[in-house]
Amino acid sequence: MASQSLDKRKRAIAQNLIDTCGLQRALHAARQYGWNDIAEEINDEIERGSKYKRRRTDPPIQH
Repeated sequence: MASQSLDKRKRAIAQNLIDTCGLQRALHAARQYGWNDIAEEINDEIERGSKYKRRRTDPPIQH
């Protein structure tokens, strides 16, 4: 899992992007800047959310 390998600073960046932009836009921004490890962490968060928290009325997740 990405969260185990990321240092605190990169985890903070990932969380800040999520808090500021939402999951999908945070993932897009991380990929756009080439922050592959941060994008992986955000993608893991999306997958965790889709397993446990996602409602049927939510829009589909674009990968």
